Amino acid sequence: MKTYSPTITDVSHLSNTVNRSVATWWQWGLAGVLTIIAFGIGLLFAPGGLHFDAADAAAERHLVRFSAAESNETERYRWSERGAALQLFGLTRRQLIVDLRMTSPRPPDAAPAETRFALGSWRSNVFVIEGDWRRYQALLPPRPGAPDLRLDIRTFRPAKESDKRDLGAAFTHVAVYPADSRSPQAGAFETLGAIRAIVLFLTPIALFAVTSRAGNRAAPWIAVAGASVLVAAAAARPAEAVALLPDLWLIPAGAAISAAIFFGARPHLTPILAFLRRALASDAARLNAVLVVAAVQGLVFLILVPPWQHYDEPAHFEFAWLLAFHPTWPAPGMVNPAIAWIGGEGRALSHLPAYHLLVSIPLRFANGWSVIDQLYLARTVSLIMFIATIAILGGIARTLYSAGHPMRWLLPLVAALIPPFADIMTAVNNDVGAIMAFSLFLWSVAHILVQGWSIRRAAWVVGAALIAAAMKNVTLIALPLTPVVLLIAVGIQRKWRWKRIVAAFAGVVTVIAGMTLTWGDPARWYRYGAVSADGAARVMASNAPHGRYVFRLTAGASPYEMSGLAAPIIPADLPAIAGGPVTIGAWVWGSRATTVAGPVILYNDLTPDLKTITTSSVDIDTQPRFIAWTFEAPPVMRTMQVLMPAPDLASNAPSLTFFFDGLVVTKGVYSAHPSPQLNDTATAGLWNDQFITNLVRNGSAEQGWLYLRPMIDSITWPFVRRSPSRVVTSLLDIERTGPIILLHVAPDLAFRSLMTFGWGEVEPSDRTWRTALPLIVLTLLIGFARIVVTGLGNLSLRHIATATILIIGAFLWANAALRILPALVAQPAPFPRYGFPAIAPLALVLAAGWLAWWPMRWRSIGAAALVIALLMLNALAYATMWWHWYV
Repeated sequence: MKTYSPTITDVSHLSNTVNRSVATWWQWGLAGVLTIIAFGIGLLFAPGGLHFDAADAAAERHLVRFSAAESNETERYRWSERGAALQLFGLTRRQLIVDLRMTSPRPPDAAPAETRFALGSWRSNVFVIEGDWRRYQALLPPRPGAPDLRLDIRTFRPAKESDKRDLGAAFTHVAVYPADSRSPQAGAFETLGAIRAIVLFLTPIALFAVTSRAGNRAAPWIAVAGASVLVAAAAARPAEAVALLPDLWLIPAGAAISAAIFFGARPHLTPILAFLRRALASDAARLNAVLVVAAVQGLVFLILVPPWQHYDEPAHFEFAWLLAFHPTWPAPGMVNPAIAWIGGEGRALSHLPAYHLLVSIPLRFANGWSVIDQLYLARTVSLIMFIATIAILGGIARTLYSAGHPMRWLLPLVAALIPPFADIMTAVNNDVGAIMAFSLFLWSVAHILVQGWSIRRAAWVVGAALIAAAMKNVTLIALPLTPVVLLIAVGIQRKWRWKRIVAAFAGVVTVIAGMTLTWGDPARWYRYGAVSADGAARVMASNAPHGRYVFRLTAGASPYEMSGLAAPIIPADLPAIAGGPVTIGAWVWGSRATTVAGPVILYNDLTPDLKTITTSSVDIDTQPRFIAWTFEAPPVMRTMQVLMPAPDLASNAPSLTFFFDGLVVTKGVYSAHPSPQLNDTATAGLWNDQFITNLVRNGSAEQGWLYLRPMIDSITWPFVRRSPSRVVTSLLDIERTGPIILLHVAPDLAFRSLMTFGWGEVEPSDRTWRTALPLIVLTLLIGFARIVVTGLGNLSLRHIATATILIIGAFLWANAALRILPALVAQPAPFPRYGFPAIAPLALVLAAGWLAWWPMRWRSIGAAALVIALLMLNALAYATMWWHWYV
């Protein structure tokens, strides 16, 4: 095919063609004017409040936990049920009067309908709803972040036995109108909120921008006209607009609109973009701009979060304060009367002190300041560490990506704009030091793998690992990772084959596993205390009543907890036995005749405190004897374990080994004689001529598995402050812990990593976030996986370093998710601060995973859309915290 170089005439003609296909500024202005007119027309028709009949189908949008519409001879109404609420959407941004027409006729024996309204943190006085139709009014204060007016009404059960509803009051009409004198137009704008109003206003302009590049002259104006009608309708019905466009959708909508406007206006922005390119021409200039953003972000969180509202801030500030002003080294549990009022209670005094020592240095020069001023000084130290961490992330990005690559600035910027990360990094908490130090360690890892082995780089890896280990126990993992990283670096330098490196690594893992793990414990049973410290809790016995193996418990005492062997009941089985009799049966005997304690029931109800139910002690001899215990299960149980205690042993008593076998737990009351006839796996059988299901797994100890050597468990307990043995067992118990981790913990951790603050209790009121954010993170992970699969054919040193950092990050985030293990009792929600030391891998996945979904020629638009989405996420975060703490 013949080719030729374009001439000046060709280029001029092409430029003119492009210019003709781009809308002019006056056309953009006309689109904006049309949008303003449509928005203004809509505001003219905006109502002053909200009025609806409760029985109408259109009212269902505003009614939460209400019955279906009912009617009698004169009225059509709906009953409120337990937990009922009125959704007022954006109306709660201003002071309101709510007018409800309702009644609550009750049976003669039912208590009166005592009622209290609740809107966010506000509560009304208690009043009684009468038995005839009346209007009730209440003055509601502004609560922007609380759109649901909760109706706390004492409920009753209808007389009809088949009707199981808990009814509160019957409603016919609801009216909500403002209590101030502002015009309906001003009220409509306030109901929409500034961010939503801007998004609505820009929607027609965004459609104009996209369609103006299509080459069809009529298309932009058709798009503007159609979108303007929607804008007018939204302005005329602001509450409905808030319902249809909730806060959650403002982020993707705003990002899409911004990207569309940028796409359409890009030809006109050439001078501005050229100036920005010149100002940010170098990677150093871009990183400096990111550091400015991080400084502003950190200052916002430092000022916005009230004193002591960061997670465990009182305890960590107390430690730093004592190091600065107490004459001696603070001992665990010490409380100084001068700051006892902050509630630190000496909780942090057992932590590694490196971070607290750093914070204490400027505090020494603030003697005489108020405690609150000293707190903000300490937070400033954390803010400096936050900015330093972002700079370190920029160093990681510079090491992993070539000059000019957008990830060099996007990776640290994404990290800086993750709201919960900025929240914890401006707190007085040793997580700040751990995150900064571990990020430095990850940079050293990337540097030695990309730049190659040297004594100086190896010293950097070792030094950074030691600093990370000194900050917090979470980052102690840097120490065992260091020899692995150095081994990989040596292998790269000497050009080992990957099979050799993998074999060496596998050999190290095998040696460590052989030193810490051994075989023989009963599967799905968990060790407590110092039970069977001399070996496996499962042995083969010739006199086993069921199968070939029996449980073996030797006496032992632990300074942390009781000793024994426990079997957790699967949570799905708990509702079936709650509130009724439960029988436990087992064959028991010992190495000599004595008296031993009966089974102990460990459970959680609605509180996090572990509760116990004890059963009677029994006399045992050297031959198996079947014993049965019956107890009443609590009506509410979130967790339940059956623990067989290890025998108590006096100091001068001869040794004792306690055996049991064929343990069965089932619903109902059963006698010990005759004993149950269980199947081979002891999962079911006949007892007292009735078929039973055994709620305990592996009740006859026939199945064995790995367990942590008791010596390792006792040595490591003081450092991890929980039982390593039970954690290892729960990792093997996939049947029980797998659904907990995959279906509950992982989605919750993804949500909390992006949108919870303070002590973890501050979050957006829109519950859709809990579903949407984990799905977004999953989508970005899939996008990143596409990049990984695409790059498998070209493994450069940068790819190897990236893979290593991602694997290390996976360990950290897995640790954050698995911290709820062994999950035998009710646990607090997982905290992302345990995964934030691996903020670099997280930001890498989020940024690269997002760009992976954009075609190469649109990557700049994709990057801009991601930054805009994160900025809007932060705007929502600021509003959420403001509503929670200040409104």
